[in-house]
Amino acid sequence: MPWSSPNGRPGRWRTLGVVVTAGLVLAGCAPLVEPQTVVNEERSGVDLPVRKGGEISVALDADPDILDPTLSSTLVGRQVYTSVCEKLFDVGENLEIVPQLAADLPEISDDGLEVTIPLRRGLLFNDGTELDAHAVKRSLDRHRELPASRRATELESVHSVEVVDDDTVRLRLHRPYAPLTSMLADRAGMILSPTALDELADDFGQAPVCVGPFHVVERVAQDRIVVERSEHYYDADLVNLDRIVYRPIPDPTIRLANLRSGQLDAMWKVSPDDLPAVSNEDDIILLNQPSIQYMGMSVNVMNTDGNTAEPGQVEGPLAEDPRVREALALSLDRDTINEVVFSGLHQPACGPIPPSSEFATEETQACPEHDPERARELLAEAGVQTPLPVELMISNEPLTLRLGQVIQAMAAEAGFQVRLRPTEFAASIAEAQSGNFQTYISGWSGRPDPDGNIGSFHVRSGANNYSGHYTPETDELIREAAEETDPERRRDLYSELVPKLRDFNNIIYLYRERLYAAHTTDLAGVRVYPDGLMRFREAGYVAEDGEG
Repeated sequence: MPWSSPNGRPGRWRTLGVVVTAGLVLAGCAPLVEPQTVVNEERSGVDLPVRKGGEISVALDADPDILDPTLSSTLVGRQVYTSVCEKLFDVGENLEIVPQLAADLPEISDDGLEVTIPLRRGLLFNDGTELDAHAVKRSLDRHRELPASRRATELESVHSVEVVDDDTVRLRLHRPYAPLTSMLADRAGMILSPTALDELADDFGQAPVCVGPFHVVERVAQDRIVVERSEHYYDADLVNLDRIVYRPIPDPTIRLANLRSGQLDAMWKVSPDDLPAVSNEDDIILLNQPSIQYMGMSVNVMNTDGNTAEPGQVEGPLAEDPRVREALALSLDRDTINEVVFSGLHQPACGPIPPSSEFATEETQACPEHDPERARELLAEAGVQTPLPVELMISNEPLTLRLGQVIQAMAAEAGFQVRLRPTEFAASIAEAQSGNFQTYISGWSGRPDPDGNIGSFHVRSGANNYSGHYTPETDELIREAAEETDPERRRDLYSELVPKLRDFNNIIYLYRERLYAAHTTDLAGVRVYPDGLMRFREAGYVAEDGEG
């Protein structure tokens, strides 16, 4: 018999009995509060005094890829970077861009082609060597020029980096580029020790040396990353913990069990199934933030030899015929996915610009209707024999596998036969970059400037363009929007661009996460910002009376 979806639309999801039951665990429970920094605020401990010393264990949802800011591409890696690699600029708690290693925001010439950045004086890398303009130039040139750099697209506008004096660098641009400061507030702005680059060479990513409150002392793949407090950090007095041990634990149930038992002190990504219970536990603090993140399904259209190589047409109706990709997109009900998989705690999404952005408009936020009947018509128009086999690469984390099952059932109603390909997270990134996939569920933690969510995903040979798809028209629009400094004009350009990207369906946008992390009441000072990163710089164990 048909199953009735949460929004009242009927469906024939006979295979989803277990999934639906798990997904609706919140039924009958009091709703969680609206997003805020701390859910159980009366026990938050954010501003409690903390004592010096101690080690904490932090669970991540996956093992990071290489810890080389030039080459890495995962959010889970950025979680570790917050402790070991600072940037020229940082993202504040309200998504504002603030100086970090830079002494001030950049000075930009009237024509937008020169960007001058003053640097803080007296900073030391974690190997004790000095950070100066020469080191900044070395890092930025490496990000721009190293083969296989994931930062090259982000810094494509930079023609050259010049040392003005020991405390100043000047970037000369090919073209004006409004998002540049925002780009330098992430991995493209991380400055690496030249001494360590020379000594470690290809092994730099095993123990990166930057400026940061902690430095990497050990990494054991699939087991742990250990960082220790740096004696060279410029704000060392603010750092309380001696060590942080990051542990990759993909299963959220196991992460939470270890937090409850005291094997962990903090964890990233509490499962929606567990949120009602965790929000009321006396010994756990639940941190919650809305995010600028998105999750989507990339369709391999033109990635035949690696996403940064020359594009070529992938064979098969899904890659060759946009009607087939549209049919796949129309088969997916984003509202129901949110209800069934995430208990209604996330937000359906149909594009790369979050609704919180100053550049969000009605056009950029529009969502196509769920329409399996039209999807079947499109497959018939395309002359496709149904059911059409589609392979979906997906991480082997339980909640993501549940998402895959729901997609599998929805797409079946429209005439697709989706086969799941569970893959370890870091391996899936490598497979996506090489083009060894048909469709792939992946996410992006989001950037404050829209170009950070669009450019490298949709331009020709972009660093994150796993689908390989591009058009000269949209490449030009992406470029024009990034060059535009007038906010109203940029808003209009994105209103024109995003619907075109949506129509190609090379990325089928699905939802935005709300961010839930947790830690024990023994800890204080842990912070999560909308960029999705846990910050431990000033965290520590809660001080007893008289401790400090």
